[in-house]
Amino acid sequence: MPDPIAPTPLWRAAGAFALAHVLLFVTASAITGQPTVHDGQAGIEHSFNDGDLTRLMIAGYLTVVGFLVVVPVVVFLGQQLGRRTAVGCWSARTGAAAGVAYVVVIVGAGFSAGAAALWGRDQGLDLETVLAVNNIRNFSYFLALPLAGAFAIGTGVAALQDRLLTRWVGWGGVGVGIALVLAIPAAATGIQYGMPLWLVWWVGVAVTLMRHRGDAATAEDRLAAPAGVR
Repeated sequence: MPDPIAPTPLWRAAGAFALAHVLLFVTASAITGQPTVHDGQAGIEHSFNDGDLTRLMIAGYLTVVGFLVVVPVVVFLGQQLGRRTAVGCWSARTGAAAGVAYVVVIVGAGFSAGAAALWGRDQGLDLETVLAVNNIRNFSYFLALPLAGAFAIGTGVAALQDRLLTRWVGWGGVGVGIALVLAIPAAATGIQYGMPLWLVWWVGVAVTLMRHRGDAATAEDRLAAPAGVR
């Protein structure tokens, strides 16, 4: 039995969660300004030597909550897209699985290592060891980007198959997803764009979801669709 078509309030709630993901991440970044690997060794050492542990931990908590609230959106899109074709269904479910995996890697490996590095610094651990632990956080971020790309591509293909939310979620998702999959080789050349691109795309997704009319619009689209694509 397929998942029920969500009413408009649920689409708006999903959009609000998506926007909260972006706002929490940006707020946390504004609090810390903590550099990552591309800022160089001196920048990272400065952040660990001079950063306030309480402030950094609060910012880390906000970031974790920001990734927590994106999980319901990932699941929601996996349920509501991919209804018309087998390809769309497969793509939507694969995208949702990749999206959840992305959050698990970022939170489980990346944030845990970052928190351990900060705690170790505060407890007197030598700087070289702290930076080595923190590198797990840095490279977890890079290695998780293809999972984010797989989510965006899977969601985008499902939207295109359904002919629903085709602009930002559909074509936008496919384009952003391909760019995120290529983010690792791009980073090797010194080009950093993964997280900014991810956040910009989520702003568009949030606005699109909040403007969608939900079950009424979906029912109309289904009635208008040819029999072979229902």
